[in-house]
Amino acid sequence: MYHYVLFDLDGTLTDPKEGICKSVQYALHAQNIEEPDLDKLEPFIGPPLQKSFREFYGMDEEHAKAAVAKYRERFEKIGLYENKIYPGMKEFLISLRKKGVHLAIASSKPQEFVEKILKHFEIRQYFRVVTGSEKDGRRSEKHEVIEETLSRLFHERKIPADDILMVGDRKFDVEGARAFGLKCAGVSYGYGAEKELKEAGASYITDNLEELFYIITGEQKTNDMAKISGWQKSVRILSPMVYDFALSFLLLFILQTLGRLLLSGILQQYSGLVEANSKQTAVFLDGISALFCAVIFAKIYEKEKVRPISHVVKRRNDKRFFKDLACLLGFAVSAALFLNLFIARLGLTGLSEAYKETADIQYSVPLVLGLVNYGILQPLEEELVFRGLVYGRMRKFFPSRLSIPVSALVFGAYHGNIVQLLYAFFMGCILAWAFEKYKSLKAPFILHAVVNVVVYLLSNTESLNHLLYDGKSIVVTALLTAVFAGFFVKQSVWKMK
Repeated sequence: MYHYVLFDLDGTLTDPKEGICKSVQYALHAQNIEEPDLDKLEPFIGPPLQKSFREFYGMDEEHAKAAVAKYRERFEKIGLYENKIYPGMKEFLISLRKKGVHLAIASSKPQEFVEKILKHFEIRQYFRVVTGSEKDGRRSEKHEVIEETLSRLFHERKIPADDILMVGDRKFDVEGARAFGLKCAGVSYGYGAEKELKEAGASYITDNLEELFYIITGEQKTNDMAKISGWQKSVRILSPMVYDFALSFLLLFILQTLGRLLLSGILQQYSGLVEANSKQTAVFLDGISALFCAVIFAKIYEKEKVRPISHVVKRRNDKRFFKDLACLLGFAVSAALFLNLFIARLGLTGLSEAYKETADIQYSVPLVLGLVNYGILQPLEEELVFRGLVYGRMRKFFPSRLSIPVSALVFGAYHGNIVQLLYAFFMGCILAWAFEKYKSLKAPFILHAVVNVVVYLLSNTESLNHLLYDGKSIVVTALLTAVFAGFFVKQSVWKMK
């Protein structure tokens, strides 16, 4: 949860197009420049006016200042109120305040105008601090406005940057936030396109207030949740898993039927070879099914997700990030090996016929086929379904401390046998936590793929398998898991919203 949120004004809280563009039109007319199309003047919404007059109309410093003065001549009397608050914005701000979020305004518009607009729409009372520029041109750059806003909010107190979020609709808001190490949520319903916000380095991009509320608080709006019954929530959360099961079953049936038809016809000479390699054929068809399902669910996930830009990309050169990622990989791999050994020591692998049948197929196929299927295709499909959709939907209704174990339990139950249920539950908790931390499916997919590859290689290689199941290995993997867990506790990365 972000406890402090800085909002831009124009294009973020209100739609000022008519007032700003008509006032720009008025200022241009005074300099014998006619621009009848208001849409062409939209770039003036957001950045400092003087800078815009110089950039878009090639004015020198003197003429740009004169244009700004003429602009304000009309704007102060008329343009100020040719403005519209976005639908649902007041209720949105009230909901944030009820959640204990501290709100502030950081706008490049002169502070006098900002105050009047906020009072006009009766939302001034929701902001602890309101900061704008000065009429004489001081504090007109976005980073200067944000610096002043932070100073007024915190004075000499030091507040972690990851507890503060900037919300704006233009690249200037994103760049201003990044200058202080803050994350920025870009709202594409304003006057900055999604491409502009992404290229500027926005941490999140959204086009509606419901998603923005989720980004800030980690929860869906209370009034929206009240409209959905417990049964409806359950159906919505679990339906991706049901669809995945049904779609996989249908695809395998179609592929197997087509295969039989081909082998009894034009490919009849290969029927003996296929029959002799039935397990390899089953894994091959399973991989094709997983790939097809992944494509389908990727499209569904793309439509539903809150669109954060991957922190993996954003923090590519951050040494701490690489240290954190290495630690996470080490923890996931050592925990996976320990769980495998622990379950084997309990003797559960010999009690489950379903698991023995699954393991027999998995480890009897060529190494490359097994690695592609179990190390890439299966993790891709499962992360899209169970973290991207099941956990993602659950997270909109419930906090992470509940969503993580419940979604992991669903993930474990999906595998259909007691051995994989236990293993997948613990791994599901780790993968859901990684998704929560990095706000990107890349993190759990990388973890899932690496863990599967390591476990598959060790289990599929006789000499390594013998070493792995040596009596000392369970102690070593337990110690490694504890060491990596200690790093997490030390870095406070287990803290959840």
